[in-house]
Formats: sequence, structure tokens, C-alpha cells
Amino acid sequence: MIKQVLFAICLLLGVQVFAQVKFGVKAGGNIATSKDLIAFPKNRVGWYGGVIMELPITRLFFFQPEILFSSKGYKVNQQIGADNNSVRFNYINIPLLIGYRFEKNSSILLGTELGYLAKARLLIGKENNLDVSEQYPSKFDIAASVGLQHQFLKNTCVEVRYNYGFNMLYSIDATGQRHSDSRGANRVFQIGLIYKLLNVKNTQKPIK
Repeated sequence: MIKQVLFAICLLLGVQVFAQVKFGVKAGGNIATSKDLIAFPKNRVGWYGGVIMELPITRLFFFQPEILFSSKGYKVNQQIGADNNSVRFNYINIPLLIGYRFEKNSSILLGTELGYLAKARLLIGKENNLDVSEQYPSKFDIAASVGLQHQFLKNTCVEVRYNYGFNMLYSIDATGQRHSDSRGANRVFQIGLIYKLLNVKNTQKPIK
């Protein structure tokens, strides 16, 4: 079924399918902050993981959709609180990227990342972990993404990516009133690995 759908898309676009559909898993680390949500936020280290698909468009271009869990947020600056206090945002993200293979094993990716805030937690020291999801009513996120991938083993790639969020985050108190006029947006640098699990070879003849 996947082969027929891809072939139909190629007919509509008038392009050739030179490669094969690839599926895989990915995981790595986040260095995240929420710009302007509080004064002088510090970077917080988190992680991400999920599944990817690589759909060829031409010999050099491909479409790469993903489904990820991503731990973002920010760390409270020492000037306004304990140095180990932080807010963790757990997102379900769907990156939609166009890749360009500028060398045999290296690609640049550009696109957008859609997100849904599944959970927000306030981490106070090492012992207190509070659910503060209701204090962040802005659940949906959108970001611009740019990244690089390099394949260094047969089925393994290293990747770096930067996500520049546009959606304005803000917090409210128990009465529904905003704490302040401050608004912030997610900024996330990512580095990780991709492992290709499955290839679905294209058997259709190239379109001339």
C-alpha cells in the first residue's frame, strides 16, 4: 500500500523515485530554555525519542516526518530562586521536514515542528515534583526547525537540530489570572542518533 501511495504522489508531482522508504528510531539530548517567560532563564537539559520515516522525493530531496516525545522547559536563575529549581515541559512533537542530501552521507533539513504540551512539572530541589499543567493553558506549539544529519555507519546517523518556537507560553494562578504580562517561547538545541530499522524498497520504474 505504501508503495502505491508513493507512486501516486510521484505521478502528481512529476518526479522520479530514486531511493527507498526508510523507517527508524531516534533519541538524544535537549538543551532547552523558554525565552522571556521569566527573567534570565537558564538552560535545562532534557531528552527526546521517537520514530521517523524518510520518504524520497528526488535523488537529492526527501521528506522526513517524525513523532517524538521531548522534554523541554527551563531552569530558574539563581538570582530569583534555588539554583536547582526548574520547570519541565513534556511535549508530543511532530516535526515535518524537507531534507537535501548535499553529500552522499550528509543532509540538511528544514521545516516545522508541531507540538502539544502533555505535562508541565515544577521541580523543586531533588525531592519535590509538582504537576503544574493547569497553570500553562497554551498547549499547542509551533517551531521552525533546521538541522544536519551525517551517516557514519551503515544504518546509523548523528544529528544536530535547533528548534525556534513561536507560540507564546504564559502561566496563570489558581483563579485563572495571569501571573504577569511575561510571555515566552521554547528554544531547543538537540543532538542525538538515528538508527534505521526497516527499508521498504521501491519497485516502481522511474518516471521519465
